[in-house]
Amino acid sequence: MKNKVINAAVCDARGVTEESLLGFDSIRINSAALIVSEKSKAILNKYNVSINAADTIEIPDGKNIVMKFMNGSGEIGPDSDGTDTFLMANGKLIVQSGSMEALRSYYKIMINGKALLPKSLRGQTSNIQVNGKVDYYPDGATILKSDTVIDNLFIARASNDIYYCTGKLFFTDSGINTEKIISGNIKFYAGKILIAEGILPEIITAFDEETEIVKIPDGCRLIKEDIEISTKVIKRYGTRLCVCGDVSVVDAEALSSLEYLFVDGKVTINKNLEEAFGELDAVYEELEISDPDVGRISDRVSVVVGAVSVGKYKNGLRITDCAKVTIREDLDPEIITEKIKIVDCALVTCTKEQEEAVNFVSDGVAKIKVIGSETDDSEDESSFFSDPLAERDNDTVVINAADYKM
Repeated sequence: MKNKVINAAVCDARGVTEESLLGFDSIRINSAALIVSEKSKAILNKYNVSINAADTIEIPDGKNIVMKFMNGSGEIGPDSDGTDTFLMANGKLIVQSGSMEALRSYYKIMINGKALLPKSLRGQTSNIQVNGKVDYYPDGATILKSDTVIDNLFIARASNDIYYCTGKLFFTDSGINTEKIISGNIKFYAGKILIAEGILPEIITAFDEETEIVKIPDGCRLIKEDIEISTKVIKRYGTRLCVCGDVSVVDAEALSSLEYLFVDGKVTINKNLEEAFGELDAVYEELEISDPDVGRISDRVSVVVGAVSVGKYKNGLRITDCAKVTIREDLDPEIITEKIKIVDCALVTCTKEQEEAVNFVSDGVAKIKVIGSETDDSEDESSFFSDPLAERDNDTVVINAADYKM
């Protein structure tokens, strides 16, 4: 007898028949949403069918429901027609103001990701299921992209009086036309607002009271990417920096030139600059001290570590986010415990003699495989990295699909 495995975002089992199940000893359904009718549910219950579904939706027999998929970012507006439609949105779904009737026209909406809805729809969306986060914005607001810069060009082109941003808004230009913001009664709603301290008192009434406000010194230059602080960067942007990204600091001369540093991300500095960095007026999310005498290997599919590679670094080697790490036999267990750290790697192979030491230095490792052990003989590496639901033998039929009808 054959087995059958169905992996699908949506599995529509309304059309299942007993004849289609008779040829299988067992059937396994893995899906985000399983659609059944009263009739098909009764048929499934008669056979050896195991179901792993985030949501099971029962639709009355004879009702014709159309499946529609939306991937990435999508919108529902007042003119959208969802009559007899099951919508699965994978990503971000924005519902425009004034779209209540359009939203209610859908039979069902399942959102795997993020939903952005007008506040007037709070508690009014019984046909929506969100597997993720829901944010509500003021009705009538213009929705801005995350990390939007508000400058004089933006203010000159502003055609609405309400703006909403789920991420950060930057008011770093102290010469912005604050008078037009106030006279136009423009309001800003955001997760976080970074603003030059000199203009904050003038336009503080333009911000929602629930918004987090971060003051930064006047004269800060905004950089919206990861950077390394260097004399070239200082010359281009100045000594007061507001960085939306990660920052690395390796240049002592450049560091001494900085007056202020705001980092909406992680700062990585060399160990010998730690004291100097502590004297800087700096705000950051996370700080990592980098030891130049520690080797670092990360984001590799496969890496081999032996006595030669470890010996290159005085204070050892740190291995992170690698799929497969092979520890060579020439590394003594004592050297492993003293010189190596393995973090967030999928598979580490080593000898029996090295196993205890490897366990000691590993953090977040999915599997440690001992060469020559029974596990090694019975399980090859390809099976470890393969999809656990993939076909194992000729007696198993595997179906992978976004939308599958039984």
